[in-house]
Amino acid sequence: MKKLTKNSSEKELDNVKEGDNIQDDTGKQGEVSRIEILRRKREKQYYYKLKNDGTILVIKQCSL
Repeated sequence: MKKLTKNSSEKELDNVKEGDNIQDDTGKQGEVSRIEILRRKREKQYYYKLKNDGTILVIKQCSL
């Protein structure tokens, strides 16, 4: 089980693959079925779609 928080490094977030079991800091957990990464202005948004419904979102601030 990989634990993801807003303090997780970009490397940790990039290393999550489909099929991994993840958990966020609120206790939401599940198996990753799909990953979407969006770049918006100075943010990188990681959307982890869970197999049994639900999504875990982690937003990282990017440096200039």
